[in-house]
Amino acid sequence: MARNPKNRFVRSCFVAVIFVIALFLSFSLLPAAHAAEKCLRIGMPEIYTDQRGIEPYRTVMAEAGLCVQPVPMPNARSVLAIRRGDIDGLFAAVNDLPDLAGVAVVPGKVTLGNVKGLLIVRSGDVSGIGDLKDELLGIWLGETWSKDLIASYPNVIGVPRGPQMMQQMLREGRLDAMLMDAYSLKISGGVPDGYKGIPIADIVVHSWLRAEFAEFLPKLDEGTRAYQKKLLALSREPRP
Repeated sequence: MARNPKNRFVRSCFVAVIFVIALFLSFSLLPAAHAAEKCLRIGMPEIYTDQRGIEPYRTVMAEAGLCVQPVPMPNARSVLAIRRGDIDGLFAAVNDLPDLAGVAVVPGKVTLGNVKGLLIVRSGDVSGIGDLKDELLGIWLGETWSKDLIASYPNVIGVPRGPQMMQQMLREGRLDAMLMDAYSLKISGGVPDGYKGIPIADIVVHSWLRAEFAEFLPKLDEGTRAYQKKLLALSREPRP
């Protein structure tokens, strides 16, 4: 029996309609898929910006199921960058970030560091910032943990490029003293000969994301734990 041409036409139209609907749905789902593949831009401080810091961070985050794009930047730029949305998070910041950033930010649950803030000064009678007279005191440009401690001390200079530059300036006599957290001090060479480190603050450090990316915090925490282990392993390896 010959098929009815009208039925074939109806069937063809039906298939075409189904195809168009499927195509429409596939395009309508693209934004959701794109959102799921969001690659977070994470500001990284100077001490982590060589390949021993950035590539392991990218790797462990990928293993945790999170795409990150590390963005090397000075501390002094990081707060402005997260405020303007130039980055989506910060690898390391202290608890005053919400006040400084002026936008909603959320911390990770993993404590990156619970370290001492130290005054590095020549061996002698100085036991705190209050004992300094007119010594030039260096701080890492952009760090905030010491702002209340130095509020009444006038002879302070912010040093760019972080702990390594501060150590160099101290050795060359361009600084008389400096403030540095214990971890940064350790990886930049420790307390120089003829100087001493005086604990003056307790510093708690976390990773942070802008609040609109809070859904990524569990994966960020997982990757951060792995990164801490990776950094510990790298610290035991000799540098080339």
